[in-house]
Amino acid sequence: MAVRPVPEEPPAIHFERVLDPTATWEFLERVMRLVQELQQRRFGGEDPVVEIPSATKRRVSRATVIEEAIAAALAAERLGALLDLNGTLVSIAEDVAAEELATAYRALATWDLRGAESAFARALRVTRLPEHQQRIALGWALYRLVSDLLRLVPGEAKEKSLPAEHLVTELLPTLDQLPHDERTFYHSEVSRLAAAWREAAADDRCWCVWALFRARVALLRGEGHETTLAWLLRLARRAGLSTSSDDPNGLATLLRRAEAVFQLLAAPSADESAQRELHERAAEASPRDLFRALVAVLTAQWGEDALAATQRFALALWVPEASSTA
Repeated sequence: MAVRPVPEEPPAIHFERVLDPTATWEFLERVMRLVQELQQRRFGGEDPVVEIPSATKRRVSRATVIEEAIAAALAAERLGALLDLNGTLVSIAEDVAAEELATAYRALATWDLRGAESAFARALRVTRLPEHQQRIALGWALYRLVSDLLRLVPGEAKEKSLPAEHLVTELLPTLDQLPHDERTFYHSEVSRLAAAWREAAADDRCWCVWALFRARVALLRGEGHETTLAWLLRLARRAGLSTSSDDPNGLATLLRRAEAVFQLLAAPSADESAQRELHERAAEASPRDLFRALVAVLTAQWGEDALAATQRFALALWVPEASSTA
């Protein structure tokens, strides 16, 4: 019995699609023209709504209508404007606003004021939802609180409390679009941080924890060699740590190196050998090494992790899932 050969299937045809730079910029220029038109209307006092052009009574192709709709949606997103979607007004960049808000709050929790400021500004530019707008307002108030924690030295500031404490507590009752649990959480959190700062003004150990926190932030934010060393030296003095040890790898040596940095800023010594020795010590000063050494010594003295103790000056963040199940 003869067997019919099975014909081979023809190879699949693959059409390669490549990026077209010219078409890309032409389309983006169309979006930008629409954005500029909307900006001019907004400057004139309007709150423009972006409408998707209709194909009715126009002899245009379906592809052109789709392109115009995409351009309108992109313009609405970039300008933070409302989009008329089949007669319903929608704010199409709220997911972007939510991500920026989450980024901003995380930055506050790690004392990154610059990052928080940028993220809040980006969120404000695109959001139209009252809930997001109120959360931005709360975020700016918390920004002031974190700034107070970093700026005001406990016991040396004229204020007996953090000025932003009252700003936040007075704002919270007005935020009617936010969950009650969220407002209650941040009210408690603000009170906790303000109480920790007040305690540091009256208690040496708490002040040392605050100073270690301040030095930690100086390292994280890259505030500069001298700034970080200055906070660490103040902390060492307040903690009563000696600089008289002869251990070449010990804390005392690291402290003497840090002191040399500031001794060089004073009037120069007439003794050239002494001046040379100061330069050599200062050149070896390391904020990070001194920070680690102080953390180790204070941890041994206090019987608790000194680095973990600085978290009492960190803003905790409200988590909806945790709050709803509490």
